Amino acid sequence: MADRILGIDAGGSGSRVVLVAAGEVTELPAGPPMNALLTNGFAKELEKIIRESGATAAGIGMPGMRSARHSRDTGRTLTQRCGVPVRVTGDGETAQLGAFLGGPGVVVIAGTGSNAIGRDGSRMARAGGHGFLLGDEGSAYWLGQTAARTALYWADGMGGSAALHDAVVAAVGCPLDELIIKVNTHSAERHILTPLAPVLTALARTDPVARQIAEQAADHLAALAEAVQRRLGPLPVAATGGVFRSEIIWDRFASRTGAVRAQASPAVGAALLAGARLPASSLPAAASSSSSSHVG
Repeated sequence: MADRILGIDAGGSGSRVVLVAAGEVTELPAGPPMNALLTNGFAKELEKIIRESGATAAGIGMPGMRSARHSRDTGRTLTQRCGVPVRVTGDGETAQLGAFLGGPGVVVIAGTGSNAIGRDGSRMARAGGHGFLLGDEGSAYWLGQTAARTALYWADGMGGSAALHDAVVAAVGCPLDELIIKVNTHSAERHILTPLAPVLTALARTDPVARQIAEQAADHLAALAEAVQRRLGPLPVAATGGVFRSEIIWDRFASRTGAVRAQASPAVGAALLAGARLPASSLPAAASSSSSSHVG
């Protein structure tokens, strides 16, 4: 049987899947949102995707993988269940593999969450990726949360802007008092606030308060890249994830870091993790490649 290498880029807003066969990359139907720390039964969802693809091997980038042991154990379990070799790692590693096609560099990922990972050939360093309760600054969740918080400031007479307040109320479809109840009683449901990210970044074109928040997000993301560079040296920087669809965020981030768009998607990086071999001509454009939230 010819090699059919599956790459899965799991994420908080969905999971992108590609199949590499005969040197060609084919997009498969997206999978559900998955996070190793937040999603019960994620291994069963992955098993289903792998089995249905008919893959001979699979690589998976999974957010929430906090240790090499967790990754190895998950890969071993899926290998036994699926009957094909499965390699699992954190989503940062597969994003870095895709961004530089296995070469050295620092990639910043900004989708539902945010983090950065770099390789210089022999060493690896990370920054961020601490989850929405302790970090994820600059991510779609952070943008949505900050938009909601700023709308509440306006309602309380503490700052913000009328335009952002009105945009948030219209987007959530309920009074802010109801939004407060939803967020505090379902605090792990990131989809409540993440859809506010594109609302904010669209408004940032005309509203100074929204623009300031978007620029702050870019600064947070640039700081992740710089933190990794301080440990590994002046490596090139790339970026991937839905947050970078905002021109305001991308332009400020790129001006600080000299970043370029990733060469290939994290899903392709996952396929490379599993051993796929790809001619450059077969790679899909990566500038818009992310299973993360569509922002901006």
